[in-house]
Formats: sequence, structure tokens, C-alpha cells
Amino acid sequence: MSSGEADLTPAGPAVATSGGGLARAASLIAVGTIASRVLGLVRDVVIAAMFGATTAKSAFVIAYSLPFFVQRLFLGGTLSIVFIPTITRVLMRGDADETERVVTTTLNLVIVIGLVMAALGILAAPVLVPIAAPGYLARNPAVLAQAIGLTRVMFVSMVFLALSAFATGYLNAHRQFTVPALAPTVFNVVIIGGVLVLGPRIGVLGIAVSFLAGWLAQFVVQLPAARTAGLRWTPRLDLEHPVVREMGRIAVPAMLGLAVIEINANVDRFFASFLRGPQGADYVAVLDYAFQLIQAPVAIFALSLATALFPTMARHAAGSGHDQLRDTTSLGLRGVFFTMMPVMTAIFVASRLIVRVLFQRGMFQAAATETVAAALVAFAVGTVPYAAYFIVTRTYYALHDTRTPVRVGLFMIGLNAAGDVVLMRWMGFAGIALSTALVAAVNVSALVWILRRRLHGLDGGRLVATAGRTAVASAALAAAMLATLRLLGGVAGPEHLVGAAIDLGAALVAGGAVYLAACAALGVQELSLLRVFGRA
Repeated sequence: MSSGEADLTPAGPAVATSGGGLARAASLIAVGTIASRVLGLVRDVVIAAMFGATTAKSAFVIAYSLPFFVQRLFLGGTLSIVFIPTITRVLMRGDADETERVVTTTLNLVIVIGLVMAALGILAAPVLVPIAAPGYLARNPAVLAQAIGLTRVMFVSMVFLALSAFATGYLNAHRQFTVPALAPTVFNVVIIGGVLVLGPRIGVLGIAVSFLAGWLAQFVVQLPAARTAGLRWTPRLDLEHPVVREMGRIAVPAMLGLAVIEINANVDRFFASFLRGPQGADYVAVLDYAFQLIQAPVAIFALSLATALFPTMARHAAGSGHDQLRDTTSLGLRGVFFTMMPVMTAIFVASRLIVRVLFQRGMFQAAATETVAAALVAFAVGTVPYAAYFIVTRTYYALHDTRTPVRVGLFMIGLNAAGDVVLMRWMGFAGIALSTALVAAVNVSALVWILRRRLHGLDGGRLVATAGRTAVASAALAAAMLATLRLLGGVAGPEHLVGAAIDLGAALVAGGAVYLAACAALGVQELSLLRVFGRA
């Protein structure tokens, strides 16, 4: 299940033209990302305690994924890529009437498309849900019946998610980042409260209703700032306006790119629906929990870094040569090695302990901990590629090339499906996760290879050096974590939550300290990137 707040993150504070403005905007987005991810984790902890990794949770995952795919394809995701740069150019012309026509037309399109999408989704849910998870038809049709009802609620909620994406884009285009960056925290707070109140009363339907309320709140909380910035609604729909037509033209490749991402994300659920898990651990829910755990550090570190670097990339791409763009891209990729190698290593060492501390309580039992931990390790193989994708795609966007990632991604859909079929026969549900991780590595490798030829290199020597040094430092981190866990294992006792939390916290602190010390001793220059996150 994807976090709704992540999809509203702007492509970068490209409209903040001064160096100080860029730093402040990047810091605000980083703060918002970190806050929303932390609260999103709390949200998942609450949901896990109430519903575990059961078929009820799987029903919600299925119900979420279908409307989210449609919404991201036609509205929210495309808006974040297309609307912000387009309305920014209109604002720079200083024509108030043209600005009002473009903004109002776009808002009305969002409303009309959103309502049509919701209506069609509600009617088509009985057909769409079995297609998304056909394995349940034979082994547990009740999951699909439950998912159909939840899907209808989620289609309605996607209208508010799209409106929230519009408000975020409008405010960002007006160089206002504080409210859009912090609005996702409202989204998660409302969901946490809603699940606590509604979950015991109406079951898993309470999650769907809470998500609907969360996206409504995320939209409403941005309305005062948007109105102050000049947003007004009028019944205008000027589809012939040149700027509106231009947005439609640009939206097509953007939609294709998002379709590739979302289709690939749903392939795993499709195949997982055929696998029967142990009691209390349905594999659709298991894979969802594991993937969300992986995505939290990737979003916090890689998205913050990509946000800080993207405006610089855009300026370099607009210049006469690509030397500086190459250097900035190389810096971003080296930053990925520096931040993600220790994350991957820590997961390898303590995956079970991480899941135990975060989730194992209430309905989330030991069987779920074991399966989620196994999936987490498999997904973690792709930690560096997941993060590198943020950097590499930003470089393509800076070059105004949205087609290459789409073309490569289309091939990856088939490769991921084939990998799922092969590896799930060998490794079961963990094979599905591993296939996703390996395909992510192939995807990024292909994009880097093409980019390397286009930019005449990517400073490969420094990339290899950083990868090697951070690998050695990560090995030191692993040794420190294992030594700490061995030392504390008999003292705190990981079989109890408090003991497990003490063990994990001490191991992470010791490992992190050793990693940073090893990086300093090995001369890892990317230590300076800590300032990017320190500003947040």
C-alpha cells in the first residue's frame, strides 16, 4: 500500500529561484516527508495491531491499489508532474486573466474527471477486484467480496486525494511550501484517530473510511492558504486554451510513465493472491507491510536528496554543456550509496527484530513477524536501486526526457512478472519480493547505462570508489550490530517488546556510530551530504 502523502510531493522547489529559497524549500519538503513517514509508520503500527497481516488487511490492500492506480494515472500523479511547471510559467507572464482561466479549467477538470472516475469505479468494482487478485477466487472468495465494498469507498476518497494534489501544486507554483509540506501530517493524524475509533466498531471498513476522511482533511487544510494565494472557483472549462492543450499533450507521456510504475507495483499482489500463507499471515498483506518498511528510509533520504539536487540539475541541463549535470547526477548516486548501503545492511542483520518491535502486538502475531521479516530481507536487496531511481529519473526530467524511463519500464513489467513466476516456485512469497528487488536493479542499471552514454560518462571511478568504501563501512556496521545484539541478548531479552526495543535501539546506535567513523577513516567524501539532511 502506498502512502498517499508521498504522491503529493512536488518534483522539486524549482520555482524558488534564490539559493536560500531553494535550501528553505528543500528543507521544508524534507521535514514534511520525514514527519509524514514517521506518522505513516505509526498509522501502520495501529492498523497492524488491529488487523495484523490477515485476509482483512489483504482485502484493504487490494481495495486501495485499484483506485489509487486509476487516480494516480489520470489525476494526482500526473498533476504533480505537469501542473506545477505549467502554471509556474503562466504566473511568470503576469497575466491575471490567463492565470485564472488555466487554474479554473484545471480545477474543474480535476472535479469532473474525479467524479466520473469514482462513479465508474463504484460500478466496475465487482469486475476489477477479481482481476487484481484472481488467486482468491479459488481459495478464499470472501476476501474479494470484502474488497469490493472497500474499493467503492476508496474510489470516492480518491476524488479528495486528487483535489489535495491540485491544491499542493497550486501553492507550490506560488512558492508556498509550508502548508503543502505539512498537510500530509494531518492526513496521517486523521487516519490514526479514525482507525482507533472506527476499527473496533466497523472492522476493516474503518480503515477505508479513515483514509477518505484523511484525504478530505488534507485538502481542506490547504484551502485557506490557496484562497489567500488567489484561488477562486468559477464554472469555467476552457478546453481550447493553448496552455490547457499543452498540459494535455505533456500529460500523455507522464501518464504512461506512471502506468508503468503502478502496473509493476500491482504485479506482486496479483501473484501473491495465489499463495496460501500460515494462519494469521496472508501474503498480500505481508508483502505490503514489508514494502512499506523499505520505502520509508528510501523516501526520507533519497527523496530529500533528489529534491535538493533537482533544481541544480535543471539549471545545468538548460546550459550549453552536460559536464555539470553529469557531476550533479554522480553526486546524487554517490549519496545513495552513502545513505542506503547502511540501511540495507541493518535490515539484513536485524529484520526480524525490526518487525518485532514495530508490529508484533494485538492481531499481529509471531507468524506474521516471521513472514514479513523474510519479505523485508528480499525487498532490501533492492534498497540502493529503489533510491537511485529517484536520482536517475530526476536527471531525465531535467533533460525533458520522459520517454526513456517509460520505454525501459515497459520492458520491466514483463521481466517482473516472469521473475515472480520463476522465483515464487523456488522461494514462495519471498521470491516475489526478491523479483521486485532484482528488477529494480536491472531497471536502474539500464537507465544509468543509457544516461552514461548521453552524458559521456558518470564519473564511474568515483562511483565505484564510494560503493566500495561504503560497503566496507557497512560491513563494520554489521559487525557492530551483531556484537551489540550478542552482548545485550542475555540482558534485555528480545522475547519481550521492551527488551527487543532496547536491543534494536542499541544495535542501531552502535552500528550507525561505527559506520560514520569508518566512512571518515576511509575518506568517504559524501559525509558532507549530511548537511542536506541537517538543514531539515
